[in-house]
Amino acid sequence: MVAGLVFAGIVMLIDRGTSKRASGEALTMFIAGLVTFALDSFFFGVIAGERTCPRVWTQTTVAAGMLGVGSLTLFTGLAWLIAGRSEFESPLRFIRVTAYGLSLVTVGQLTVTAHDYLRDVRPEGMYPWLDWLVRAWSVLVALVVVGHAFAPRLRYGAHRAVTHAAYLGIAYVFSCAVIFGLLTTVDRGYWADGVPPGVFIAAALLSVMLPGVVVVVQLMAFPSATVAVRPPVAPALPASREPASPGGKRLAVEAPADSESPPVVADPPATSSDPL
Repeated sequence: MVAGLVFAGIVMLIDRGTSKRASGEALTMFIAGLVTFALDSFFFGVIAGERTCPRVWTQTTVAAGMLGVGSLTLFTGLAWLIAGRSEFESPLRFIRVTAYGLSLVTVGQLTVTAHDYLRDVRPEGMYPWLDWLVRAWSVLVALVVVGHAFAPRLRYGAHRAVTHAAYLGIAYVFSCAVIFGLLTTVDRGYWADGVPPGVFIAAALLSVMLPGVVVVVQLMAFPSATVAVRPPVAPALPASREPASPGGKRLAVEAPADSESPPVVADPPATSSDPL
C-alpha cells in the first residue's frame, strides 16, 4: 500500500509539464497495468482459500506470470511520462535498464516456477521433452530481451507498439481469467488422482510462453531517449516597417486609442531657400 502511494506521488509530480501525447501513452499502459493487478490480486485471494493441492499448484502457475507483466506495464507507463520531459533523460535511461533487468528476472522466475510445478505434479520420467521446451523458450526470450537492449533500431515505432502492448496485455489477462475460472469450477474429485497430463502440459507451456510474448512486446513499446518532447521554438517575428509615402517620405501614423506612445509625425516638406 505504501509503495502504491509513493508510485502515485511520483506520477503526479512527473505529469506536470509532460506532453499530451506522452501522457496519453502512459495512461494507456497504466490502465492495462491496473486491470492486470486487479485480476491477479483476486486470483491469489482465491488461491489462499483453496484446499486442493493439485489445483492450487496449477492455479498458481497460471497466475504467476501476471505479476511480472503488470510490473513491467507500470514501468513502461512511467517511462512514457519521463520521456515527455526533455530534462529527464538520465532517469529515462535508468528506468530502461531497470525494465530490462525486470524482464530477465520475470522470465527466469517463470521458468523456475514451471520446472517446480512439473516436478511436483508430473510422474517421474513422463514427458521429459517438456523440460527442454520450457528451457529453450526461456533462453529464446532472454536472447530477444538482450538483443533489444543493445539494438537501438528495434526501439523505433514505440508509439504504435504501445497500443499493441496494451491490447496484448489485456488479452493475456483475460485468457488467464478464463483458464483460472475453468480450473476453479472443476469438481474436487477431478484432482483426486493428481493433475491430468493434458492439464499440466498446457499449464506449464502457457505459463511460460504467453508471458514471454507479452514481455517482448512491452519492451518494444518502451520509449527511447529520442522520444522526449522539447518545447517548440517560437518563430522570429518580421521586423516592423513604417509606412512610406510614394515619394519616399514618412507619413504621420496615428497611435491607437489605448496606446500611450505619441504619434509619429511626418517630416515637413522640403522648401527652397532661393527667392522667387
